[in-house]
Amino acid sequence: MREPEGRSRHSPIDIAAQLASALAGRYTINREIGRGGMATVYLAHDLPHDRRVAIKVLVASVTSAVGSERFLREINIASALTHPHILTVLDSGEADGLLYCVMPFVDGESLRARMTRERQIPIEDAVQITREIADALAYAHERGVVHRDIKPENILLSGGHALVCDFGIARALTGTAAGERRLTDSGTSVGTPLYMSPEQAAGDSDIDGRADLYALGCVFF
Repeated sequence: MREPEGRSRHSPIDIAAQLASALAGRYTINREIGRGGMATVYLAHDLPHDRRVAIKVLVASVTSAVGSERFLREINIASALTHPHILTVLDSGEADGLLYCVMPFVDGESLRARMTRERQIPIEDAVQITREIADALAYAHERGVVHRDIKPENILLSGGHALVCDFGIARALTGTAAGERRLTDSGTSVGTPLYMSPEQAAGDSDIDGRADLYALGCVFF
């Protein structure tokens, strides 16, 4: 990834410094470990609990489109999910205008990274990953929580098992038509077309767990 040439108002360096200042005393920001169209992820140290965590920070355009109240409400709902194959949300909030959520740091890789490296995953492993994610989704759906963005990037592999991450974030981003329009206008797409169910692609607001199962089927394929 190319290093920024200068320190503009929106540069990753400034965001990291802003986050570090806003969360001083609670978290120490170490380095950036991932970046996408909607968020940047930092490796950090949770000072009160002496542990490594990952802090996901929404980019400015997404923050303005979603709004803090909706984001924090959806993340709070997702934080109640406790399952062996769901990456727990440890903390969330708004700090100096930045919306963030904190998750355990997973010492592993995403399913996307493994697919890129191996190209063809053994069928036994593919079945195990799919079964574990299906179990996690069934648990969430029973509690009225739909993920809305199941894809290889949101499946982490660690210790021979799979974990679903980003519960709550996708729903916060796709909850209102106005929010979707603002995100689209800013050049950021909502959802992942390659894994998106037909009803979700059509903009149906009444999305249930079947959309997640369709996406999981695409991932398995």
